[in-house]
Amino acid sequence: MNSTRKMNIRRINNEKQEDTCDLIIEEVPLELFVNYDFYAALMCTAVEVRELAIGFLFCEGILSSINSIKSIEEKYENRICIVLAHEVIMDSTNVSAITSGCGNGSVHIKSLEEGSIKSIEHNCKFAIVDILKLMNEFNSKSELFRQTGGVHSCCICNDNSLLLFSEDMGRHNALDKVIGKALMVNMGLADKLVMTTGRISSDIIIKVAKAGIQLIASHSAPTSLAINIAKAANITIIGFARGSRMNIYCNEDRII
Repeated sequence: MNSTRKMNIRRINNEKQEDTCDLIIEEVPLELFVNYDFYAALMCTAVEVRELAIGFLFCEGILSSINSIKSIEEKYENRICIVLAHEVIMDSTNVSAITSGCGNGSVHIKSLEEGSIKSIEHNCKFAIVDILKLMNEFNSKSELFRQTGGVHSCCICNDNSLLLFSEDMGRHNALDKVIGKALMVNMGLADKLVMTTGRISSDIIIKVAKAGIQLIASHSAPTSLAINIAKAANITIIGFARGSRMNIYCNEDRII
């Protein structure tokens, strides 16, 4: 599936008008099945769909590791089926909140009500100069953004290099993709940080907590609920990381 499409547009620059072509990001529905039963439809950029499906199901609590997967079947262009080595009982009483932002960010209300988000035990140290350097590299990496201006990016890093990178029209999807990639290569995430181009909302922090990542940085802003959840889960939030500056919103002891 293509991630972009050329479309005719009219471009206006001051008083000058011209008919031209522009490269537009493709938005498609991806139907996700678990053990041949329909589970969700994700509006996404249709690249790295296996990684998206795995990361999404991991963050949903449907699978615990890559070893939970028996097979992955893509029989149709916009449909993927994850067959697990165990049965899944669909909970029809589990209420999903409709989240802010683009894409499909599923947050189960029970995760918040039951306090099932575990606190991160690791407390690695990260240097300000390294984080800003990584953010600068990260911001210049997205080819799709340069072409279309229509995607979010996400990256898993160690303290000195970008390790796994993904992009999607949805910020939730981009995060699911890099988490899925990490699972597929059995990468440990306890000593890693994640970078995103998107707003850090409560559902993003819940995904980060479930992946066991202790720091998230963005050049955008966090929400108040995201900060409160991060405090409880011992996750460091950095926002507005641009150039030589950043805001640290919670758990600043990790930053040196």
